[in-house]
Amino acid sequence: MLELLEPIAIFTHVARAGSFSAAARRLGISKSKVSTQVADLEHKLGVQLIQRTTRSLSLTEAGHLLYVQGEELLRDADQAVASVHNLNDATRGVLKVGISQSFGTMHIIPALPEFMARHPELELQVSLLDHKVDVVSEGLDLLLTMSEQLPLGMVARPLMKCQFMLLASPDYIARHGEPSKPEQLVDHNCLVYHGEWHEHSVWQFKRGDDYCEIGVSGNFRVDNAPALKSAAVSGLGVVYLASYLVEGEIEKGTLVPLLRDWQLTHHLPLQAVYPRRKHLAPKVSAFIDFIKNHIGTPPYWDKPYAELYAERR
Repeated sequence: MLELLEPIAIFTHVARAGSFSAAARRLGISKSKVSTQVADLEHKLGVQLIQRTTRSLSLTEAGHLLYVQGEELLRDADQAVASVHNLNDATRGVLKVGISQSFGTMHIIPALPEFMARHPELELQVSLLDHKVDVVSEGLDLLLTMSEQLPLGMVARPLMKCQFMLLASPDYIARHGEPSKPEQLVDHNCLVYHGEWHEHSVWQFKRGDDYCEIGVSGNFRVDNAPALKSAAVSGLGVVYLASYLVEGEIEKGTLVPLLRDWQLTHHLPLQAVYPRRKHLAPKVSAFIDFIKNHIGTPPYWDKPYAELYAERR
């Protein structure tokens, strides 16, 4: 049984990475060794685990079953190591973190030198992502995501909930007027986020007991939130944006809040997502705690708008 542990681990990395070459790079061994170990494993088990073509590979039914069990095996091994490290609260090794691209660039990357200075024995590998992420297959220890969907087998720790603002440039307002109620947005050019998995073209508003959803339209859709902000600053239309994107635009006067007495109720939480484990590795826990403290409560970017949010209650 012991002689099967290494090839099962190697096979699991192949299935996770989707190729022999990628698995070899992640493991730091030769491609030929990876291929030999998988072939030997198939021989010893008496089943085909991987269907190979010149351009791709796929798992057989037996391969998929072993992959699921292999992931459990690797997680158990990680937990065993983490539990030992927890004895002296060591924060070392490699930490692989995925972060939503726009949020990470603006608010996480600038804070990382401080985190690295606190943990000099830690190597940090960051991926800025703009696609739907599989934490396990991409080999991540942790994902910071704005997605509300929690993958199977994952744990999500909420870090904060985004506030939203309705905004337009002074130039746009001068040319088209300022809406006084949400229903008037149907007469305005609204800039819409249109991604692979989601289109935010129904905007939600609440004031006291009043609630409404407005289907909006316009001549500009894009799958990048900072690009929406840039288009709004340029005077193209009205935008419904998360406050973390606004930076100093309101202070500079390049964007003006609209419908100030209405609360924008679109739900977008920032969550730390990681595989379900009995013992969370100290490096993962340290990173989550650091990010939560860095963001603060309320988030530091919302503090200049405390008066605006108070008007909505």
